Amino acid sequence: MADELDPGAIDSAELTSDTQSVTVATISRLVDNGDRVLDKLNEMARSEGEGDKGGPRGYTITEVSRMIDRTPEAIRRAEKDGRLEAPKKRENGRRMPYSLSQINAMRDLWDLRPGLGYREGPVRMSWQNFKGGVGKSTLTCHCAQYLARAGYRVLLVDCDSQASATMTFGFRPDVDIEGDETLLPFLTDEADDLAYAIQATQWDGLDLIPSNLQLYSAEYYLAARGGPSGAGALDRLHEGLKTVELAYDIVILDPPPALGMIALSVLRSLDGLIIPTPAAMYDFHSTATFLSMLEEIYEVLEKRLGEPCELEFLKLVLSKATPERPSWGYIAALLQSSYGGSLLHNSLVQSAEIDNAASLWSTVYDLDKPTASRETYRRCIDSLDSVFGEVEELLQAVWQARASSRTLSNTGPEGQGRAAKGRPAAPELATL
Repeated sequence: MADELDPGAIDSAELTSDTQSVTVATISRLVDNGDRVLDKLNEMARSEGEGDKGGPRGYTITEVSRMIDRTPEAIRRAEKDGRLEAPKKRENGRRMPYSLSQINAMRDLWDLRPGLGYREGPVRMSWQNFKGGVGKSTLTCHCAQYLARAGYRVLLVDCDSQASATMTFGFRPDVDIEGDETLLPFLTDEADDLAYAIQATQWDGLDLIPSNLQLYSAEYYLAARGGPSGAGALDRLHEGLKTVELAYDIVILDPPPALGMIALSVLRSLDGLIIPTPAAMYDFHSTATFLSMLEEIYEVLEKRLGEPCELEFLKLVLSKATPERPSWGYIAALLQSSYGGSLLHNSLVQSAEIDNAASLWSTVYDLDKPTASRETYRRCIDSLDSVFGEVEELLQAVWQARASSRTLSNTGPEGQGRAAKGRPAAPELATL
């Protein structure tokens, strides 16, 4: 592996000398070597995945039966009478697994789609913490895939110029993606809507607005555009999402892990926020600091926008959990005592499966077999499913609350037609 990836383009003495100055040309050669290694890794990952751009694994008829609550016999009958397309057969005569698009065709046939977006408006959410290494992008990508697998229509918006989410779905930033295919043209007032940036992924029902390094230049533009109040700049992303979000049930934004204009724009745009935090003392302190910053940020946003900034949910989740370590239990108990009901019941376990999938620029949900032991794989899947199952419950609760608010609004003593507190379906969407 080392021989395959050896760039062999820079003299090691040039990089380690204490006396030789490091010039722009030296840095340029480092960039070239890094690009060559990334190209090789990308080629190897695509070869391992047979060239797919982040495609989900297939599902057996038993798994499909559990997913859609229909018996295998009912599925086969629908295939036999032509209402559903049967999976193709392999050369040995055995049927291929069901794809997610075939499963969603079953949901459409039996009216089993879970989303309520067209009635109560999509939910915008984010996994955000200004400290790096907390599992933000891991949770973002797996959550988007979990919800798409469940039948929701999902838009994942990569707002981070490091573009980890974009890479996870098989796109090489700055090679496969141009700057004008990211949020950049809209944030810099060169586009009127965000439809131009939406890319389909191999996950049926899951679309992506990708990112690359050029997106970072929007930070400077937004800062200059904002003026004394900054309200116009902070509203730009919020307004852009309105132009495309009604095609989706859920919009997930992956923000940069630092406080800047784009991160503030994400916070201004959200309906719900989940803060990932490992159970470690430094991370506990970082999360407390983040919450304090969040309070200040929303106070400033309210003043600049001239309206209340409200979230429909705010939760914390323990990420990179290692329950077998005594220190983990101690910090987990501190977090529980501090945040109580704001902490999700389930934690994301630290797993070799997540790291191994990431080495292929994929997720655990992309894998069709374990990369480590079967027990490790099953434990990881169970952990992911339990965390995102709670998230799904939060989303359903938001839609139910919006429906109740809309009903009360329309039947209140002051007459019908008042806007509900929640974001209505169309055409104008209420702000935070």
